[in-house]
Amino acid sequence: MKFLEDLSAFLEQRLEDFLAANPGLKLQILLLEVEQQETETSQLLQSLMTQKQRAEQDILGLVAEMRKWTERIQKAEAAHRPDLAQAARQREQDLRQRGNLLWQQMTQSQQQIPATQALLEKIKVRRQEIQAEIRKHQTQAPPPPFSKSASAPSPPSSFGQSLDPLEATFREMELKEALEELKRNMSL
Repeated sequence: MKFLEDLSAFLEQRLEDFLAANPGLKLQILLLEVEQQETETSQLLQSLMTQKQRAEQDILGLVAEMRKWTERIQKAEAAHRPDLAQAARQREQDLRQRGNLLWQQMTQSQQQIPATQALLEKIKVRRQEIQAEIRKHQTQAPPPPFSKSASAPSPPSSFGQSLDPLEATFREMELKEALEELKRNMSL
């Protein structure tokens, strides 16, 4: 287990060193994370709006149903059928309770919508800031290649070479996958 822990720590350190030497790649990863947050928040907002609309429609349907049972109560009382009137009152009460639950759900969705919209706006602003940083970084000179005289052990020969952004992104992804696999194996 000590070996796996050491290997995991080594890989994490190498990944951190690699990202520190390639800030543009780090920004790309951050951008992907923010875009994922934006997508999830947008989906949550859409879900809340759908829930609110569905609750409103269900409430309107219940109101019509309650009116029908109120009329039936009156008809049963006019026909001197207290048994039917009582059953109709119970049905009306059940519908009223369902309506109260739907009202609570609708109110809860209404309260969450503005907060979710505000969060979505913050995420969009953050994404735009990161995109601006990426553009700024791309116009600057690339950083010097990773130094072999650094305190970290020497990397495989292909690591010291300049990487195009796509190659760097795939290597980053592969390193993360390897690290996650090691972590999973360690937890077994």
